Amino acid sequence: MMTFLTPLLLWGTLLGAVPLIIHLLNRRRFRRVDWAPMRLLKLTVRRNRRRLQIEQWLLLLLRIALPILLFLMLARPILDPTGLEGWAGPGSRTSRIVLVDDSLSMGYVGEGPPAFQQAREVAAALLSQARPQDRCSLVTTSMPGVPVLLEVEGSRQDELANAALGLSPTETHTAWPAVFEGLNGVLESCTFPTQQLTIITDLRRSGWDEGVGPIARAWQERGLVVRIVDVGDDGDRAGNLAVEALEPMDRTILADAESRWEATIRNDSPRTIAGVSAILRVDDAPTEFPLPEIAPNSVARVPITVRFPGPGPHDLAIELPEDSMPGDNRRWAAVEVKEALRIRLVDGEPSSEPFGGEVDYLAAPLSIGVGDADAWRVEVVQEDDFLSNRLELPDVLILANVAAPTPEQADRLIRLVRDGMGLMIFAGARMDVGSYHDLLDRDEARLLPARMRAMVDQEIRGVIIEPVRPSPLEALLELRPSALERVAARQIMTVEESAEDSEGDVRVLARWNDPERSPAVIERIVGEGRVLLWTTTADRDGNDWPVEPSFVLAIREAVRGTARATPLAKIVTAGEPIRNVVESSQSLSDIRLFPPNDAEPRVLNAVPINASADESPSTSLAIDVLDTRRAGLYRITWSEGPLGAQSDLSAANPDPIESELDRIGRDELTQLLSPLEVELASARSGTDALLAPTGRELWRALAWGLLALMIAEPMLTAWIGRSR
Repeated sequence: MMTFLTPLLLWGTLLGAVPLIIHLLNRRRFRRVDWAPMRLLKLTVRRNRRRLQIEQWLLLLLRIALPILLFLMLARPILDPTGLEGWAGPGSRTSRIVLVDDSLSMGYVGEGPPAFQQAREVAAALLSQARPQDRCSLVTTSMPGVPVLLEVEGSRQDELANAALGLSPTETHTAWPAVFEGLNGVLESCTFPTQQLTIITDLRRSGWDEGVGPIARAWQERGLVVRIVDVGDDGDRAGNLAVEALEPMDRTILADAESRWEATIRNDSPRTIAGVSAILRVDDAPTEFPLPEIAPNSVARVPITVRFPGPGPHDLAIELPEDSMPGDNRRWAAVEVKEALRIRLVDGEPSSEPFGGEVDYLAAPLSIGVGDADAWRVEVVQEDDFLSNRLELPDVLILANVAAPTPEQADRLIRLVRDGMGLMIFAGARMDVGSYHDLLDRDEARLLPARMRAMVDQEIRGVIIEPVRPSPLEALLELRPSALERVAARQIMTVEESAEDSEGDVRVLARWNDPERSPAVIERIVGEGRVLLWTTTADRDGNDWPVEPSFVLAIREAVRGTARATPLAKIVTAGEPIRNVVESSQSLSDIRLFPPNDAEPRVLNAVPINASADESPSTSLAIDVLDTRRAGLYRITWSEGPLGAQSDLSAANPDPIESELDRIGRDELTQLLSPLEVELASARSGTDALLAPTGRELWRALAWGLLALMIAEPMLTAWIGRSR
């Protein structure tokens, strides 16, 4: 198959008829006159006629070929064209679908404009060249099931082109199997059986996997014609700096108290990042802080300390300097900050003497601390009714030498820990080990980190912190070894370490410095909660740790590491829906959503949860935000009857996989989509070049042929005109 870049110049090939016309006219200019010497000449001519005719015809054909070859070269013929010009060519009525990749990686700025800008221009150019009898649809990868335009007549070219140019980029991740699944609904709604799908993307490897295979086979069977336009650039030439994560290190975020966070920053550039500062925003108040050196193609974990002013919803963001892909330079967190951390100490052996009770050495370190004193609320109760409904649910419950919970208390303990409450158990002589196992170590509900045996008298000096991370006790690893070597124990609870839990939800966080390396602190993860078992007493009956300075740090860090976690459900990946649940018996009105980037507010509705005809009206109302394709903060406001104006905050962040700029090769892509035959074209040279046919150009070969003919023509003329 052959086509031409400038087909109008083909008219110039008609000049090839000029030598033929001149030849015919020259033949008619002479009339025959017989004279005597002609007879001798005729004899000579008869002998050379065939040779002369061949030479004349060769010269004529050569002169005809010269202008034809010249204008063929100027028309720039292309062999096996692959451009998009022919994709809207003649044929039956066709439903044409243009799918534009609007994911985060399309914002990468390489040597030219961003890939998404080129994608819009290519889509607009394709749709503006649609035939009047066709039907055109415009779809984006962020919402493949909701087309921007569906089956619009090809004659409305301005509307089609403007819709493509008006597309906005998003910070979503393109998972191609899910996109193709969502696109099936659009294909089913197409008018004509002949369908063409044009995919405009940057061909990043992330998102392409074997999941596209079954869909490609189904498309092959239905005869769908698929073409892919590459608008990407090689992402490894300039590199990229991205914020991959922004996570709290403390399980509970408290008002007016320092909270520890960690930002994960990846340097994909070929150079070391040094002397660069980032911006930390707390409730949009900026603070600049320096970043550490980050080696090429490596990840750095940057610790951050944040103090949120007051309880309620707050936002946190980290922002890096602009680079080749600005979409992954920011990350947000929406946090419901608690007013206080509620710690309940259950005294299994109370005493009226100072520091004579089981929990007195626990209450002291938990009640001290500048700035945290008001945020940590400590209450001491007896073991008779430590889970009374009259008491507010604690974030951490500590049982110190408690004989045993009742069956009802055990069942409620299991539910509370699964829902996120922290539980710490200190051993003691009053503990009924058998009851603990029967109630808290059942196969269907295991709460104990290890099976306890009995309290034994044993002289031990020193405690060893295991180097496991993350751990509620990992801060003790920063202490000098001598601070823990002088800890003396006289009584410990022996336990059975289960081999099957060594790599599961059970971890030994600390051990005693005895020959058996007996566990000192063991952790079990149960649902959303954490359980810590201390194999010694909380008072000085069994050990001298409570009077050591390291005990204060150990207890405070253990409480921080096991307390009920601040929920982060309102932090989602861009493109995922956000659900805000409001517990209220009042009706909600004037519900508005304020999306990122100062976009126009939208009106939302509240829907009752689990409401049916057989149930009483639900007090749980859901406010759903379905479109979170733009990364940033989503603020919802509403009016709640007599309670007045209320608000909530959520955040959507880019998927870190979108920062991976490796490109997928043609062969790998063809294999993933096999047996579907896919045509590929590149738009990196611009839209005009893309719409023109591309393939193997022949003008160079024609130029060499023209040069050869120009040399051969005078040589042949001289040969024919020689004297013989």
